[in-house]
Amino acid sequence: MFSLLQLGGLALLYVLVLFVIAWWGDRAARRGSKLVNNPWTYSFGLGVYCTSWTFFGAVGEAANRGWSYLPIYLGPILLVGLGGTVLLKLITLGKQQRITSIADFIAARYGKSQRLAMLITLIAVIGVLPYIALQLKAVTLAFDVLAPGTAELDGMADSALVVAMLMAAFTLLFGTRHLDATEHQSGLMLAVAFESFIKLVAYIAVGVFCLFYVFEGPLGFFTDETVASLAGDLFAIGWPEQDFIAQMLLAMAAIVCLPRQFHAAVVENNDLRHLRTARWVLPAYLAIFAVLVMPIALAGLIRQPQFAAYADVYVLTLPMMEGPGWLTLLVFIGGIAAATGMVIVSTIAVAIMVTNEVLLPLWLRRRVNLRDDLEELGSNVRSLRRLAIVLILLLAFLFHQLMVDYVRLTSIGLLSFAAVAQFAPALFGGLYWRGGQVRGAASGLVVGIVVWAFCLLLPAIADPQWVAMLNREGLLGFGVLRPQQLFGLQGLTPLAHGVIWSLSLNTLAYIWFSRRARPSALDQSQATLFVDMPLDWWRDAGTSGLVSQGELLDLAGRCLGAYRAEVLFREHADKQQFFWQPELPAPLHLVRFTERLLAGAMGASSARILLGTLLTKQEADRHEVARIMDEASQLIQFNHQLLRTTIETISQGICVVDRDLNIVAWNRAYERLFDYPEGLIRLGRPIADVYRYNAQRGFYGEGDLHEQVGRRVTLLREGSAHNFERVLPNGTVVEVSGMPMPGGGFVSTFLDITARKRDEWVLREINENLEQIVADRTRRLSEVNERLQHAIAEAQRANQGKTLFLAAAGHDLMQPLNAAHLFCSSLQQRMQADTLDDVPRAREMVANISGALEAAEGLISDLLDISRLDTGAMPVDERPLPLKRLLANLAGEFSVLAESRNLVLHWVPCDALVFTDEKLLRRVLQNLLANAVRYTREGRILLGCRRLPGAVRIEVWDTGSGIDPAEQKEIFREFRRLPNSEQHGNGLGLGLAIAERICKLLRFELSVRSWPGQGTVFSVTMPLADAQTVRPVETPPPSFAPRRLDGMRLLCVDNDSTILAGIAALLGDWGCDVLCARSLAEAEALLADGTVPDMLLVDYQLDDEDGFDVVTALDARWDDAVPAVLMTANHDPRVRQRAQDQGLGFLQKPVDAQALYNALTGL
Repeated sequence: MFSLLQLGGLALLYVLVLFVIAWWGDRAARRGSKLVNNPWTYSFGLGVYCTSWTFFGAVGEAANRGWSYLPIYLGPILLVGLGGTVLLKLITLGKQQRITSIADFIAARYGKSQRLAMLITLIAVIGVLPYIALQLKAVTLAFDVLAPGTAELDGMADSALVVAMLMAAFTLLFGTRHLDATEHQSGLMLAVAFESFIKLVAYIAVGVFCLFYVFEGPLGFFTDETVASLAGDLFAIGWPEQDFIAQMLLAMAAIVCLPRQFHAAVVENNDLRHLRTARWVLPAYLAIFAVLVMPIALAGLIRQPQFAAYADVYVLTLPMMEGPGWLTLLVFIGGIAAATGMVIVSTIAVAIMVTNEVLLPLWLRRRVNLRDDLEELGSNVRSLRRLAIVLILLLAFLFHQLMVDYVRLTSIGLLSFAAVAQFAPALFGGLYWRGGQVRGAASGLVVGIVVWAFCLLLPAIADPQWVAMLNREGLLGFGVLRPQQLFGLQGLTPLAHGVIWSLSLNTLAYIWFSRRARPSALDQSQATLFVDMPLDWWRDAGTSGLVSQGELLDLAGRCLGAYRAEVLFREHADKQQFFWQPELPAPLHLVRFTERLLAGAMGASSARILLGTLLTKQEADRHEVARIMDEASQLIQFNHQLLRTTIETISQGICVVDRDLNIVAWNRAYERLFDYPEGLIRLGRPIADVYRYNAQRGFYGEGDLHEQVGRRVTLLREGSAHNFERVLPNGTVVEVSGMPMPGGGFVSTFLDITARKRDEWVLREINENLEQIVADRTRRLSEVNERLQHAIAEAQRANQGKTLFLAAAGHDLMQPLNAAHLFCSSLQQRMQADTLDDVPRAREMVANISGALEAAEGLISDLLDISRLDTGAMPVDERPLPLKRLLANLAGEFSVLAESRNLVLHWVPCDALVFTDEKLLRRVLQNLLANAVRYTREGRILLGCRRLPGAVRIEVWDTGSGIDPAEQKEIFREFRRLPNSEQHGNGLGLGLAIAERICKLLRFELSVRSWPGQGTVFSVTMPLADAQTVRPVETPPPSFAPRRLDGMRLLCVDNDSTILAGIAALLGDWGCDVLCARSLAEAEALLADGTVPDMLLVDYQLDDEDGFDVVTALDARWDDAVPAVLMTANHDPRVRQRAQDQGLGFLQKPVDAQALYNALTGL
């Protein structure tokens, strides 16, 4: 056993080694080091195929199901070993088209469709995320086996999370250094190759250990009776099973369809010659793994049968329990390498797809629509790619967290293989079938991934009982839609069934929709580039018939000039991505390229005769051919160079055809103007092909394509001069001029006059619409001015409302304070004159003072409530509430008040249940009832409910004087009272304003209807609660009956003497012994004699310190902590939280007597 610290340190050290290798590899690549750019590095880089599935899971599969592990190795061996031309074509096309990912490759084949690329990216993400999560699961498994119980200590100690973070850092550092996704990540691929080497060494080590330690050598392995018995059961020879064939097909597709494999094989290929080495190194690499699986699995079953249910861990447990420690750590590092290598390359490959095909197009479209600057495009692309890397690893880690139960690594890997295998029909069909179209490719992918999700993914992740029911009854009751018996097909295993149906329907949809689609010109062009690309090497029957690259260059140089021929040959070599070496045999495409160059100078027939002579004759004949070429081409070279130099200096597009209407000269301006694809315009190409290509792009308008091409060819053949203008579909306006040449042939010039035409159109439009433009601008100016005037008026009204509000609040607040001041002055004069013998009169004055202060406190409280409601700071405590209880309480409360005014209050019980804040709703209804009682002289008041669909409306009816319609909106404004309100009581004019704000807070509707002279009804409409799921518990309101607290000693600290006196009087009535202090110094003086109070009551805001400082200083005086209560008028929630954190009681000022009593008795 090892500790988590040991394993974590070793894993960290390994990752640091990877960092060093990648850093060194990048530097070495810039120096041109062969260690980075060599066949072995490329071949071992392809070993990223061997993940934790093959490192751990293959042994588990072999221990449980025998030969079923083999297809995962056999499929790639067959495809790489026998399908070399497929890989060569993929890599060559990838370099020609500057492909960045498999999504980019397939989309480029089918008309460069962005939507198709986005669809492929989505499928790749769906398929790869579980695979990356599988690697994280394997890392967790390795940690848990070697250090049990430590794989997941907490969020930050999760081994999978740590590895994911390290891989994210590594990928961000070395996977986003180059903006050009086709630029090779040399350092990163060197690190991946190193990981493949480490995997191989570790696997060979544990395999050799099992052979020589467990079985005492290969002879013992083959002669051991236990081995023979187990092998006879597990590895019996017979016909391949369904799953065997299905897995082999999936593995054959995965070696090129997995995003990481495509990236390593195609995007990261530096030299086509490296593929020759990889075609035998990678099969040998996989074969070694496949051979060693069997002895490791049998050794595990014999020595550790207790782990048979978790056979994936045999690779770790065998060396851990029976071998040396260094071997265990080597195998552990091998498993980490298998997981991290896949994670790195897969994340980079998928991140490139997500960035290039999804994020970047959306970002660019947004920036263009907003007309933002694109100067920082490079840094933004790098940021988007890094964001994609982080998101992919985060999603993979979250998927890993969801895999709570033990699932064999093989089952997860096969799901991913089947998902990416859906690329195969579109990928391979695009390489060899010219008829494949974008609609067919997209339709096949959609059908395939839907069938995959239904037949394979759904049974793997859904509830087994529900899946069993679905297999019996079918989706939505349709018997043909059963995941494992789709369309009634029976007798297949779930994997074979899902693979056959998904790939078959994918292929059928691809063929069907491709045949029904009408190809565009770009589709046909791309199909030609992909399907017709030659791959073979030009060879005659014997070695003496080879023609070298240098001989072709010499032949072309004699016709075109040595310098120009060498430039053209090297450009062709760069485009075709082949190694230029004059002594090497010339590939077929170079021969064809040379023939095209010669045909442009001397005609196709002469060029074919010369090349045929060169390729078939002996050395002496070749010298004769060279001599003939020297004599015949000198004048041709001079004329050709003169013509080429002349036309390239002309800004107009120029195209010259000979008497046979084949192209013999053109300039780059002509190619740029019509946006011709590379290779379309070449020496000797019939001009009819170019006309046909233009007609397919819609350059000649509607009509029969053959008629349009024939008309233009006839015009050239007849030698008719012409001059006209044509508008291309992209909006470009071209002036076309044609002139016949003496002796045959035709010269056509093309001038881009778009700017001139645009200026003409703009001037014409300005002249025609100048008056309309002036009118539109005048109208817009008027609208802006009107909106400005409206905004100014609104601001003035708001300012006036604020002034009126402050004036009304100040007036209403000064009234009770002025009354209290007058009463206090009178009482003070009586005390000075010693005329307080009239005790009842003195009590009346004190009561008046108390009433005035309560009125001021009530007004301030209402203003604070309005402030909290307007700022959203009013807390809401929504709970189930039966209206019957609330209405009963309100009816009982206001019945007495109504009777005192000779009114009758009726209420109708209601069983409705709502979900709301009871206190806030009670406050609204109290206000409405109080207004009804206040403004009703005689008659009655009715309180009841009306049920509505899904809601209930509480109504308060009265028979008062009513409200004029013009005033029904004004009553909800602050300090607005009805004209006759003085005779109905002394309300503040804030009740309805608060009620309206509370209803808005609770999302209720408050409305009023009134009939002047007859009465008014206020109503509150709210939704009903579900009585089945919400069962409220009715609790009776608590009553306050304080008991005496005789003997309790309290210390009260407050800088306000009035509050100290009031609290001391209240506490004295309860029998408490109260010590009062205004500061910490006074408190310490009172306690100097050693007195220890039973409790502290401390104000938060003091003169020189705060309440927390006082409590802390006083606690330091005593051995035991004394309970303390903090009192404050500050509504900052941080003060309350701090008091709770320090274990202090908390009272909000103004302090209520019951709250104070509860605090004293509770603490």
